Amino acid sequence: MIKLNNIIDIDGLKFENFNFIVKEDKVIIENNKENSVIEIKYSENKILKLLDSINRFTNLKLELNSLSEREILPFIESKGFTKTLWSPIGRAMHKYNMVQDGDRVAVGVSGGKDSLTVLNALIRIKKISGINFEIIPIHIHPVEEGSKYGEIVEYCKKMGLDLQVFETSLSKDIFENEEIKNPCFLCARIRRGLLYRVMREQNINKLALGHHKDDIIETFLMNVFYQGNINVMKPAYYSEEYGVTVIRPLSFVEEKDTIKYAKKLNLPILHNECPYEKSENSKRLRVKNLIKDLAKENEDIRSVMLNSIKDLLD
Repeated sequence: MIKLNNIIDIDGLKFENFNFIVKEDKVIIENNKENSVIEIKYSENKILKLLDSINRFTNLKLELNSLSEREILPFIESKGFTKTLWSPIGRAMHKYNMVQDGDRVAVGVSGGKDSLTVLNALIRIKKISGINFEIIPIHIHPVEEGSKYGEIVEYCKKMGLDLQVFETSLSKDIFENEEIKNPCFLCARIRRGLLYRVMREQNINKLALGHHKDDIIETFLMNVFYQGNINVMKPAYYSEEYGVTVIRPLSFVEEKDTIKYAKKLNLPILHNECPYEKSENSKRLRVKNLIKDLAKENEDIRSVMLNSIKDLLD
């Protein structure tokens, strides 16, 4: 992957058997192996289409460091995700009336595939719906992991947004305390509490999180199996304690589709270094694997299970 500030940056570039020459309205690609020349015409407002064409002819992957206002939506939408992403997101947002005029929506950007997909989804909704709301991406970062969020900052800038970063220390209070039996729950609660505090200080009334269909199903089953209750992770609800509305636009989206989307767009994923994430003792991992096994017999098992608890979600 080569990152560009402008298409002129590839003028004179040599890649495998190809030489690139950039003119005012076209890119000339010389294939030294086949002794042939390809000319691709372009305009300044269709650079993404040009990059796709170059990739198709040469397998060279190029990415712009910044996008024009007109190219943000085509970049976000990409191709092939209408049925798996945009339609179910639209249904969830409409059914639960997730955003309205005047809303200030914080997006909890963890740096994972799901939170970045939610960020893109809200940007898309804002551009196509006519609803006037503000998007504020916020990242809560453990200082133990170092400053590894630079690419997320740059990605938000590319989308025309400024990422707010708040650092916090978690290890001493959580992971070094042997008396805490569920560090993951406490870690999430501390991060969420910090998010709520920032929202209150900035008069932000809604929080968008990246939980998807798999998360909702897994959480329900974990509550049934391990807690003896039928509590659910709701697509939208108002928190009386913090005075904010929490929304989950990916509630009808399956995790496998956010994975495909993140790979297609080469989203800057911040990899989780938490030792508990893939622990064999993780109850969530056990439930996730159970659902995966059931899906081998019925590929629609996630939709069937979500439909069975639909009355609990409202």
